[in-house]
Amino acid sequence: MPPSNARRKVALIRTNFLPYSETFIHDELRHHQRYDATVMARQHRNADRFTGHRVVAVESVPAPRQRLASALFGLTGYSRLWHRTFQTESFDIVHVHFGHNALYALPYVEKYDLPLVISLHGRDVSTLHSRDRYYRPEYTLYWQRRLRLFARTHLFLAASDELRDLIVAAGCPPDKVVVHRLGIDLKRFQPPASPRQNETPQVLMVGRFVEKKGHIYGFNAAALARAAGCDFALKVVGDGALMPRYRAEVSRLGISDAVTFTGPLPHEAVREQLLSSDIMLAPSVVARNGDRDSGLIVAKEAAACAVPVIGTFHGGIPDIIEDEKTGCLVPERDVDALTDRLKRLLKDASLRRQMGTAARQHMEKNYNIVERVNALEDIYDHAIAEHRRARRIPTS
Repeated sequence: MPPSNARRKVALIRTNFLPYSETFIHDELRHHQRYDATVMARQHRNADRFTGHRVVAVESVPAPRQRLASALFGLTGYSRLWHRTFQTESFDIVHVHFGHNALYALPYVEKYDLPLVISLHGRDVSTLHSRDRYYRPEYTLYWQRRLRLFARTHLFLAASDELRDLIVAAGCPPDKVVVHRLGIDLKRFQPPASPRQNETPQVLMVGRFVEKKGHIYGFNAAALARAAGCDFALKVVGDGALMPRYRAEVSRLGISDAVTFTGPLPHEAVREQLLSSDIMLAPSVVARNGDRDSGLIVAKEAAACAVPVIGTFHGGIPDIIEDEKTGCLVPERDVDALTDRLKRLLKDASLRRQMGTAARQHMEKNYNIVERVNALEDIYDHAIAEHRRARRIPTS
């Protein structure tokens, strides 16, 4: 262990820093206590929303050289700016979010002899078992170099038990994988000051408009609940290529008057939606291309706000929802079961409050971001110590 007043340095690699859907990385960085992080990226996006970080981005060079620098990095992983940063910063460890991004980390990890930790979130694991590994160049390279990656990485942090099993099935040694669940900011996400008093129950769905989020099943369950006499308003937060299909489906089902598409919203606006919602739907499924969710952050945020979540037996969702205690779980694509749980919660405000209270307690016990980032820093410490012992380098 380093002296108690020392702060170690971590290079956090995420090539696209940072889409709104990955707010959890921003939150993780904000809660470091013993490590100073430098974000190594190709693109720096949404800088006005995700502030307070030191970001070294390949595309931050002056315009005349920007396209060339980005193209060279995309083809070879080489960046003069990255090399200069690694040379001057004396990082203690490298942490990569998403397995395929580690391809860009490997040359620097090997050249500067650093321990490597990789967080796995879903698509970055399922793609190793899908056809995408043959048809998309980045994933093809990821597949071809996976064994080198497995050998060089100190530890993989899987967001769910399912992802742990999938990465092991792809050839990763089991002793190099642990389940590390992401936390949430419980001070920021709290139940409303006074109980919700919505005359019409408010239902919420949040997520990119991609197949794995299961929106279609949520819309069909909502239509069946409406046909059974349930009154509600459904807000759908997100955007994506499937938007036209979803609008058409809502119209076909005859529930357009009950459904509002808000478009994508910043994190603070999502929090406001959670505070005013009575129920969240999270009907995630394994997509046809193998894409899947892991630990659904927005479901944790809903639970922290005392909103019961109806989710599926999918990825890390069963870790977030205790069935019939903090929310409800149903099989993937089971519209009848989804409808049944939705109707039950729509009709019973007392049950919603009971489940919501239990959901908040579950988050406090298991998903406090302060405790989860402290656990992450312990992982860093152990990885650094193991790496230095292997090379007989002093640990402090």
